Amino acid sequence: MVSEMEHAKQLAELGGLQIAFEKEGFQTQLLERSESIPLHVLVMMLGEDDQGRDRMMNLNFQPLPESDIAWIRLLQLHTVLPFRVAPAQRSAVESMLLGANGMVPLGGFGLNEDGEVYARYVYTVSSSQTVSPDELLEVISIFHYMLVLFEERIEQVAAGELTPEEALRVQE
Repeated sequence: MVSEMEHAKQLAELGGLQIAFEKEGFQTQLLERSESIPLHVLVMMLGEDDQGRDRMMNLNFQPLPESDIAWIRLLQLHTVLPFRVAPAQRSAVESMLLGANGMVPLGGFGLNEDGEVYARYVYTVSSSQTVSPDELLEVISIFHYMLVLFEERIEQVAAGELTPEEALRVQE
């Protein structure tokens, strides 16, 4: 259970990141926790993909048991790719994601039960410091590059246009 004081600190820190990101030209929106949103979330626009679809990322602090974890905090970067995987292509996409995850320098891709492909990275932050916007922007840059490299290929496997092996071979 996260204390009210910790929620307030997280909201303030996400607000500080929002200001820093907007100074760098990013569009953002800070969503405060509510009955429908259990954690504060900073939504950051990453521009459009090759097909003109908006690409956005959510940032939020992951809850940790306060009594067990004292030295770190976890800031999750999460995005859902703008397509669904049909049940018939699920196995092929899972194989592709496994291969892609072996190639990316941080984070990875996953596939949920609803057929959504997502990318996720959990950034470790010292509990004695605030998140450095400059450091985080570099991490976000790598995370975004991972999306640019693989999104189209994953979608082609999901559409049955490429096999996982073909899609991964192109990335080598």
